[in-house]
Amino acid sequence: MSRNWTKTVGEVCFWIGLVLELIIVIIDKSAYTNPLESQLFRLTFLLFCVKIALTKYSAREWLCILLFGAVMFVSYRMNERDETVRVVAFIAACKGMDIKKVMKVVFWITFAGCAALMFLSVTGIYGAVSVVADFGRGGSGEQVFETRYVLGMGHPNALHCMLWMVVVLAVYSYAEALKWYHFAFFAAVDFALFFLTKSKTGALVWFLFVALACIMRYNKKYRENKNVYVVCALIVFGCVVFSMIGSHVGNMDLAPDSLMFKLDKVLNGRYESCYAIEEARLENWKWFAAPENTDYFDAGFVRLYYWYGIIPGMIYVGMTFYLLYQSYREKDYVLLVMIVTFSVFNLVEAHFISVYILRNYLLVLMGHYWYQPLDQDHGSEGYFWQVKSLLGKV
Repeated sequence: MSRNWTKTVGEVCFWIGLVLELIIVIIDKSAYTNPLESQLFRLTFLLFCVKIALTKYSAREWLCILLFGAVMFVSYRMNERDETVRVVAFIAACKGMDIKKVMKVVFWITFAGCAALMFLSVTGIYGAVSVVADFGRGGSGEQVFETRYVLGMGHPNALHCMLWMVVVLAVYSYAEALKWYHFAFFAAVDFALFFLTKSKTGALVWFLFVALACIMRYNKKYRENKNVYVVCALIVFGCVVFSMIGSHVGNMDLAPDSLMFKLDKVLNGRYESCYAIEEARLENWKWFAAPENTDYFDAGFVRLYYWYGIIPGMIYVGMTFYLLYQSYREKDYVLLVMIVTFSVFNLVEAHFISVYILRNYLLVLMGHYWYQPLDQDHGSEGYFWQVKSLLGKV
């Protein structure tokens, strides 16, 4: 069996797994409940493992895969959440793949999936066009029912978030070809969509992403300024620290004139909601979370530690800072802006902290960058070739 043939088989397995993961995300955003979701997760995990087995890694890369795999396996055994192990397999399997090609595939399938859900809803075939509900904007406990558009995606926030994700993928995939009027168009779409969804958080982070990407695109001085990357790192660090403080104090026992109380009111009580869950409080975080930690709430970083534990949470945050370093090293300004806006979004929403791998595109970038410091010109062969060599000696 030739090396080129096994490489091709591995890459085909990767592409099939990637497409399936993307389809699972789109189905989750629809009104359809996927009865085969857990089986599909197992299938994609197997496909990524086949890609790993047919990929050439150095000894240090194998050690890294086994180390992180072991930690996440312990996490899985403790909290019964298998996505941690699946994430390690996906990231490891990304080695050797063309990152631009991968991101373009992710963009086009996500775009097509969102467009299909919107088309099905507005034509009356499947999915709601809008919903009428109390979105908590009445104040003082008063119920105020509003009509907001969802266009087949179940919730107005989900609609705004998914279309923002499409814009993020478009900017990353085609950054060098974009002109100022493309950024203006993206901002205009955000503004128009806000009138349909009333999603303040989605509108703000979308505009922040577009504005920062446009500034960095046309200002080489900022792209190469080390201080810009330092400031961005401080923003990410601040988001994590703020989340920790919020999970510790909430706003339930704070004076109405305290800063945290006022900030949490601006955030629609996100940290009051997670503080009400005892195991989500900072003082109750465990090294690896318990299987009973299954509640959903909107504070993303808090959910990260609540669902998975301190060690997996620290690994994710550490990898985020590693991506920040790589964005500076490669002058990848789109990655930099992604990290900042994703972190800000994580303060108030938990879209990226999910059982669905390809809700979080930073995982794809982690897959591109994780092995580069470990790569060697003459690394050890993949598992398949090690076994073949061993059998040849018997």
